[in-house]
Amino acid sequence: MTMKEERCDFHALTIADGIAILTLDRSDRMNALHPAAHHELAAVFDRLPTLPDVRVVIVTGAGDRAFCAGYDLKDNLETGVMELAPTGFAGFNGRTDYPLPVIAAVNGMAFGGGFELALACDFIIAADTASFALPEPRVGWAALGGGIQRLPRAVGMKRAMDIILTGRTVHAAEAHAIGLVSEIVRPDQLINSARSWAAQIVACAPLAIRCSKQAAYASFDLPDLAAALDIANHPLGQTVMDSADGVEGKRAFVERRTPRWSGR
Repeated sequence: MTMKEERCDFHALTIADGIAILTLDRSDRMNALHPAAHHELAAVFDRLPTLPDVRVVIVTGAGDRAFCAGYDLKDNLETGVMELAPTGFAGFNGRTDYPLPVIAAVNGMAFGGGFELALACDFIIAADTASFALPEPRVGWAALGGGIQRLPRAVGMKRAMDIILTGRTVHAAEAHAIGLVSEIVRPDQLINSARSWAAQIVACAPLAIRCSKQAAYASFDLPDLAAALDIANHPLGQTVMDSADGVEGKRAFVERRTPRWSGR
């Protein structure tokens, strides 16, 4: 396994076996993010889809206390500056058609923008010490950076509203029970578990994964089920059906071997 590593001011990145692990690295501030961190992470999320050796992204937080505690209010009080990247909190929450699958590996507190970041990912794996909250109403704000919009889609309106309107904390066991989290593991197994999920995605055809993700999200915005079922409404649908990987997948199945994906 060849691993590439980089470390910048507010993040660390490792890439191996088609999997990029992006670690928010402000553990002295519970991985809360300030303007410079938002812009740095935006550049990373911009770059990852251009790297041919990246097929899946895992997002996690440094340390064992927090995934991300949200916006760094202490920095805001010190500087008087509150600013996000054009692509939203962590440079990611404002994106609606990110081409790579993204898994949140939540290792502790995911509050405010941190919870919104986890919700912006495609699914969540959590340590049994993880906790989630949108506490914005308790400080006079509203979770308009994706929390209010995405949480009802993830768990249904009624369950979402009791979390949104109270600002209460949801612990890992409840998050799993309501379908917010796909798996709960011990903290020392979190990254291994997320890697295992990511490896299952890497084993699939890249175009097929991108089409599946795109169609699933787009279906929410189509007027009815008939429109969602119409392949003409999914730009990558016919491309996947006609792709070289589509032929390779059938051939590999018949020949009882592992497919050799080309991404075409």
